[in-house]
Parts: sequence; structure tokens; C-alpha cells
Amino acid sequence: MQDLRYALRAMLARPMFALVAILTLGLGIGANTAIFSVIHSLYLRPLPYPGGERLVDIYNTYPKMGLDNAGTSIPDYLDRREQASALEDIAMYTGTSFNMAESGATPERLMGLKTTPSLFSTLQVRPALGQVFSEEQAQPGQDRFVLLSHALWVNRYNRDPSLVGRDIRLNGEPYRVQGVMPEGFSYPNRNMQLWVPFAFSAAQKSDDERGNEYSGSLGRLKPGASIAQLNAQMDQIVQRNVARIEASDGGAAKFIERTGFTGRAISLRDRNVGENRPMLLVLQAAVGMVLLIACANVANLMLTRVVARQKELSVRNALGATRWRIARQLLIDAMLLAAVGGVLGLALAYLSIDLMPVVGIETYSSDYDIRIDGSVLGFAFGASLVAGLLAALLPMYSLLRMNINDVIKEGGRLGAGGRRAAASRNVLVVAQIALATTLLIGAGLMLRSFQRLQDEAPGFVAQNVLTANVSLPDAKYATQGSEAGFYEAALTRLRALPGVTTASFIQSLPFSGNNSSGSYNIDGLGTGDGEVNPHGMQRFVDEQYFKAMSIPLLRGRMFAPTDNFESGRVVIIDQRLADRYFKGEDPIGKRISRADGQGQPSDPDYWATVIGVVPAIKHNSLEESVQKETLYWPIRQWPQSGGAFVLKTAADPATLIAPMREAILAVDPEQPLFGIRTLDERIAISLNGRRAPMLLLGAFAAVALVLSALGIYGVLAYSVGQRTSELGVRMAIGAGRGHILGLILRHGAILTVVGLGLGLIGAFAGGQAMRAQLFGVSGSDPAIFTGVAIFLAAIAMFSCYLPARRATRVDPLAALRYE
Repeated sequence: MQDLRYALRAMLARPMFALVAILTLGLGIGANTAIFSVIHSLYLRPLPYPGGERLVDIYNTYPKMGLDNAGTSIPDYLDRREQASALEDIAMYTGTSFNMAESGATPERLMGLKTTPSLFSTLQVRPALGQVFSEEQAQPGQDRFVLLSHALWVNRYNRDPSLVGRDIRLNGEPYRVQGVMPEGFSYPNRNMQLWVPFAFSAAQKSDDERGNEYSGSLGRLKPGASIAQLNAQMDQIVQRNVARIEASDGGAAKFIERTGFTGRAISLRDRNVGENRPMLLVLQAAVGMVLLIACANVANLMLTRVVARQKELSVRNALGATRWRIARQLLIDAMLLAAVGGVLGLALAYLSIDLMPVVGIETYSSDYDIRIDGSVLGFAFGASLVAGLLAALLPMYSLLRMNINDVIKEGGRLGAGGRRAAASRNVLVVAQIALATTLLIGAGLMLRSFQRLQDEAPGFVAQNVLTANVSLPDAKYATQGSEAGFYEAALTRLRALPGVTTASFIQSLPFSGNNSSGSYNIDGLGTGDGEVNPHGMQRFVDEQYFKAMSIPLLRGRMFAPTDNFESGRVVIIDQRLADRYFKGEDPIGKRISRADGQGQPSDPDYWATVIGVVPAIKHNSLEESVQKETLYWPIRQWPQSGGAFVLKTAADPATLIAPMREAILAVDPEQPLFGIRTLDERIAISLNGRRAPMLLLGAFAAVALVLSALGIYGVLAYSVGQRTSELGVRMAIGAGRGHILGLILRHGAILTVVGLGLGLIGAFAGGQAMRAQLFGVSGSDPAIFTGVAIFLAAIAMFSCYLPARRATRVDPLAALRYE
């Protein structure tokens, strides 16, 4: 306690020293704690379900078609529920949405989930109010029940407990409120607001339904069971089905052979966050470097204090205080600074977590909330402890090697102990420059990569394009004619809005997160043994879509209003499909069918004629290389219940949001729009996964640069102060100011060159490790390496120049008088 009180008094006696050290350590500890909180929430904290590590996502997979994670069909789900002994429980679900329109209120769109009742037993979650669905309530015609999210219950129904057992209207139909889920529950994503039963009809349970894979599936492994066991059992189920179906369908075995079809399970955690691991490790390494630089700076400050107090410490030693006793005091001094810095770091970490969504760091699922809990606090404590030890290590070593007799004889001037301390400070500065170089080059590579990504052309023009999603309720729009009538009336009103140059519709908008794909046939293209049917992106659009997106026509013609039910089926393909299957020939006039099982080749509606070719575009991200071809089908021949309106505008798209809503309400007063964004905004959102690491790494590199510049400035400034007498003597015997300036700058230049050399080696290794996170730039890009080296050298030499200039102003007479 006595040592602690002494350390506290010493810290208060030197407030500027303490403030700089605490701020420096606080930055390093805070950055490390913030990034660790993300890693802990994603990979280390247990999932918020009992036995959550036994939860697995289950997919159908077609490895020979490049489809690793397809959805699940109802018959496949039923097979696995009955036959996969590795599963304790299994559920199936599919996303849906509901329109809620109450009298006098603006219609609202609610995100929902159709799910088997087993979802809640699989997750082992019970409602906060009411109860979950029963199997009887998941039967066709008996399924008008709903579970509400806690947030929806609070925000819309003001926590009314009597709501359970009453009816609410969704899509214009009554649903009985079965219960309210616990606060924070929103499986499978944080946007989920309600859950309804998934009722299977007899037709959906039949083998004819196999291949309709629009649903997700979640399983819980039995204790002791493994994912490998489950995968093997699902493969056995497929083989049994082939043997059973082969008698009536001789193509089943051939289909399995061509596609490699089977089932595949992935742990819930790996599926949700596994792809983020490499970048988070890069960021954790970066903040670790920042903390090391901070520790080096504080160690330099403490070394300066040790040298300045050499005579005092030597006298204390001569009076009976052992060196270990004095060294312990230094350690306590450092630990006190680190403890206060740790408190500051925690405050910065709390602030950083609040700001993470601003830079694009947020989790899709509420299962992985980023927050500071006991484990993160323990990490912050450990980081503070390590920082204190690292900051005290060299000062303690310097003290333990101090020669008492030399210090007393030198009268406090710079002797062997001071020279050893100066060497230690030089080593610390070299380390800081090396670490800063590595970080700056890493940040430069990320920035260059992001710039290259932004410059990528998506294949369409996103400027001045406003988009809005719509989903038509099945009960109200039960026929294709009613759906077509809605879109016809809506597009007519949208095209009449002032400032709209083109209005169109697509069922799966690029960069929206929605996707649709499927197999197709080409007339005259046979598939031999071991080959698979062509498989590509499927898009349903109106005749003005390509104009709204500024996608040019390469060959043939665009869709026309006359491409409807009364005309022959038509299709537009992209250049990739043309190059792949019609290379060297004109694809116009060729015939394509959407998929197997929609009739016979002799039927008039089986084949669609290729009428046009457009360029290939990017659908999900700018970094994707177009691997799959795209087929565009006219929505007048293939009506859809949901999709997105696409408006090309001459004015600011934001000014058309309200008129767009009013136009849709004029067609259907109960039909809401949702997800209203410009296409530029959608592309920007798709870049969040790249933008956030770039910004964070850039911020960490900037902190490292400042700390390193302060470090080299501090070392040279202190060196000038310690060498005042020597410099005065040099000037007294004839050394010019230029010579003195060069002497100090040469010292700084040597430290800078050594630090840069080591940093370039570290940056090369780091660049190779980051290759998977880079786009359009190599991990050893010469321009980045050269530019950062020159920039950092300039900053370092400027930091050297300031104390060097001060050295040239030393008064020789004053220096000699001091000596």
C-alpha cells in the first residue's frame, strides 16, 4: 500500500507525464477491447439457446452444379425428421411477409416466418406469454395463428397482455394471437416480427415436391452426435429414396449422379459468422500492434524518468533500498498508469461499440449482439496488466543494470547507465516505426482494394435509380390476372409521376439480397452421363427494366407489351450464356425452357424463343466475378407476387419517395412499400463488409503513425537535452550549426531506416496473409509499399527536424557554464 500511495503521489506530481501515458495506453487498450468484443460475441460467447453448439443449419447440396447451400424441400425435411437418428429435433421454415392495414393508419409491412412447430423445441425457446403452435395448428385450413415478437407487442400493442387469444388482421385475414416471444428473440434474423405455422398439404409431402427448395432447415444434434454422422445419414437417405423412386422414375439415379445431390449440415455459428473470421483476426492483430506501440511510448517516457532520476535512485540504493525494491516501485508506477488507462480504454470501447453500426459493423442476427460483458471486462483487465508489464520491462532492466558508483562519480551526467537507457529508447523507437510501417501498408492495401472495388462496373447505371420492394398477399391476389392487373395499374401511375423518366419492375433486384436461380433446358443440347442440366440466374422483368437500369441491348430486341399470355413465350439471355452455349452462332431464335417437369417438348408452351442478348451484370456484390449466366423472362408471361419497382429519375430520387408511396396507395390502399432505397445506396450497403475493416485499419494506422512520430520526437528531444553540454563544446571548438543539425538528423535517419526496413518485411508477410481480403491489388503492391515508406520517412524526419533545430540554437557559453 505504501508503494501504491507513493506511485499515486508521483503521478499527481507529474500530471503531464501521467496524462500522456494514460491517454496513450487508453487508446491501445480501448481499441483492443472493442475489437475483442466483436470476436467474443461472434465466436466465443455461447449462443442464447440451451446447447446452442449442437444447432446446425441443414441444406440440400449439389456439388457438381456449384450449389453448396440450396434450400430444403418439404419431402427432404420429412425424410430427415423420420430417418436421421443423429438429430434430436429438426424444423423447417420459409420467409414471408404480411401487410397490416388498420383503419385510418398507413399500411405497414411486417417480416414473418412460416415455421413448423418444432422450431421452438429445436431452439428450446418458449414464449413469454401464451404458448407455441401445436401440430394440429399446422394443418391446412387450421393454421391462422400467430406468435408476435416482443418488440412488435411493445411498439404496436403497448404491452397489452389481453392480446393473447384475440384476432389481428394480417393480409386482410384474421389470425389468432397464440403468444408473445421473449424479449430479444428474433430467429432467424433481427428483422423478424412474427411467426405463423407452416402447413403442408398432401401434394407438398409427395415426391413431386422434391426440387422445390425454397425453405430453410434447422436441426439439433443428439448429445454425442457429430455433423459428419448426420451428413452420412442424409446421404444414406438419398440412396434409399433413389432405390425406391427408381422403379417409377428411371432418371432418379442419373440425376443424383449428375448433380451429386445429398444433404449437408453446418454448425449454426459457422454458417452465420464463419466468413468474418479472417478479417477479424487481421483487425485484432492491428490493434495488438497499436497496443505495442503505446507500450513502447510509455516505456520511453518511463526510461526518460529513470535516467533523470539516476542520482536520486542511486542515493536511495546507497541508503539501503535494494534495486529490486526500487524496480518494484517502477512496476507499480506502470501498473497504476495502465489501470487508469484501462478504465479510459473501457470507456472508449463502450463508445466504439455504439459507433460500430455507423461504419457498417453490425450482426444480422440478434444471437450475436456485440456488447461488453464479464469476459470482455476480463480481457480489458488482462490487456491493462500486460500493457503495464510491457511498459515497465525496459525501465526495470535499465535500473537493475545501473552502476551506482558510476552515477555518483558522474554527478548525474549521462554515463554508461544513461547510454544503455538511450540504446533501449532507440530500440523502442525502431519497434514503433516498424509496427507503424506494417499497419500503414496494411491500411494502404485495404484502401487501394476498396477503391478498385468501387471502380468496378456492375453492368448497369445505378445513378438516379430509386427502388422499392412490394409483396402482394396471396389471399387478395390469388390469380395471375389479379397480380398482373396490380402491376399494370401501379406502373402506369409511377410512369406518370413528374421527374420519373422510366418505371419498371423486377422480381429479384440486383444488390437486394434476394436471388432466384434454377435449371433450364436448351433445345438440341443433350446431357450425357455424368453431366448436369444448365443452371443459371432467373429474373422476371417488365419491358422497361433494361431501359431503367441502362442495360444495353447487344443483339435482337427487348421485351414488348405484346409479350404476354396470348403470344408465344420469349426469353432474353445474357452474353455469358450466349458465349457458353451458342459460341460461334447466333442465339436469336434458339429455344430454351425454364426447367424439367413443366410439360413435354411437344407442348406449345414448353419452349421460349430467345429474342435478345444483353451484357452480363453483377447481382450481389461488386467483387463477384460473373460465374453464372442469367435468363430474363417477361413478367407479363410469368406474373410474380413480389419484387421491386425500379424508377429512373431526372430529379433527386429522395424527392420521389412520398409520391411513389401515394401512387401505390391509390391502386391499393392496403398495400405498403418497403425497403425504399436508391440503387447507389444498395451498392454502398453491399460494400459494408469491405468498408468497415478499411476504415478501422486506417484509424488504427493513423494512431500508430501519431504515436510513432511522438516517439521519435521524444527520443531525439530528450537526447538533445542530455547532450546539451556535448553540443555546446562542439560548437565552441568550431562545429557549425549545419554540422549539429546533420548530427541529430543522422541519428533519427538511422532509426527510421532500420524501422522502415523491419516494417517492410512485416508488411510483406502481412500482405500475403491478407490476400483473400484484397480485391484487384496484390499483397506486395510496389506503389503502396514505396508510397508508405516515403510518407512515413517524411513524417519521421520532420519529427527529427524539430529537436535538431533546437540543438542548433544551443548557446555554447551557457552549455560550458553548465558543464
